[in-house]
Amino acid sequence: MQRTYLFVPPEERAEVEALGAQWDSTQKRWYVDGTPSSSLARWSCIDGEDEYSIISSDAYVASTRVPYPHCGQETEVIGIHCSSGTVLDEPLERFTVSDVRAVDEVLLQELKRWPRFRRTIEGDAFGDFANHCAACGGVIGDIDLHSEPDHAFFDIVHALDGAVTLLPLPRPIRLSGNEHFVID
Repeated sequence: MQRTYLFVPPEERAEVEALGAQWDSTQKRWYVDGTPSSSLARWSCIDGEDEYSIISSDAYVASTRVPYPHCGQETEVIGIHCSSGTVLDEPLERFTVSDVRAVDEVLLQELKRWPRFRRTIEGDAFGDFANHCAACGGVIGDIDLHSEPDHAFFDIVHALDGAVTLLPLPRPIRLSGNEHFVID
């Protein structure tokens, strides 16, 4: 049976073990045999049937803090910003990615630093990757981060100094989602 590896922050190890995940001491990763149950979905690395439509060798994790609308707790949120890359094989410059549906293993490993950016659960199905509130665990949807001029990731390039931190990703990444362009 095929193993499905999971992305598990160290502080959540006991929880996934209690839900039936097993430790691969060679790979130093948690896994399940076959497809993860819905209770393990938030740690799933499954790419789904989505092809990687976005490829970038000049990508960054954009990071800032925002209050979660439901509980008011300020929490760190991240997004992916590409200075250059391709979307469906078309070259593009200066865009962010929202509604992330799939990420390659390289990007998944880099995102371990931000355990609150993970897949959502929609019933028994895996949803898109999204930020989650540090206090209550609620989903912070990309519509609240990318869609309006006053949102954190609407126009990263022109954000006020210090409002968004860009951390370079050291290797090329592949992912699928929706691209948003810089306002010129």
